[in-house]
Amino acid sequence: MIDTEAIKRIHAARLQWLHNSGMAVLLLLLICLVFIAPAFISHGEVWRVVTDVIVVLVLLSGVVAVLDHRRLAATLAVLSVLVIVERSVEGLVPAGMLPLVRNVSTLGGFLVLAVAVGINVFASGHAVGDRVFGAIVLYLLIGLIWAVIYSAISLHVPNAFAGSVGVNAGLSDWVYFSFVTLTTVGYGDITPVAQGARALATLEAFIGQLYPAIIIARLVSLQSRAGQS
Repeated sequence: MIDTEAIKRIHAARLQWLHNSGMAVLLLLLICLVFIAPAFISHGEVWRVVTDVIVVLVLLSGVVAVLDHRRLAATLAVLSVLVIVERSVEGLVPAGMLPLVRNVSTLGGFLVLAVAVGINVFASGHAVGDRVFGAIVLYLLIGLIWAVIYSAISLHVPNAFAGSVGVNAGLSDWVYFSFVTLTTVGYGDITPVAQGARALATLEAFIGQLYPAIIIARLVSLQSRAGQS
């Protein structure tokens, strides 16, 4: 006789192992994309290839990390395939549309991944350690999402930003500006000038201030509920 309960437990344990492994790899890749790669690789073809590879790996590891959300995982898998295809056939895309296609595909993948990770962070039924781990990943994803948006704005709105950033700024410049804004450090070497850019920078800084408070409040409320039960 087949023990269905045992099969369910094994299946749940495998999903949890995949989730934990995927989240660990995802965090390492995000750290590489945000902190390590920009420190050792300058702008150019090598940087473009490295970031393309890391972005694709981030999305693929995200698929594994959010397998418990099947629809989101399937959507993320489709977007990952689109990103891979887009970066593989760039020669077939008109040069004027290439940056737009890259930004849209990358932004779509990061947004879906952020939603899936956010569900794990804020929904009930997850361990505190898993929530904290996911909160770090979500914070890095928020910064990357805004970096991609800033990159798109700079390409399509002339002189939207002033300062040390030039017309040939790469993703690393916008990652730097995004996290400086998110953490409200504000060195002032890059300044949003266009109205839309200012609004987005203000919104990111607002999120950066609220995010830790929301995470802490959620963890405290969960611990209170656990104590009462």
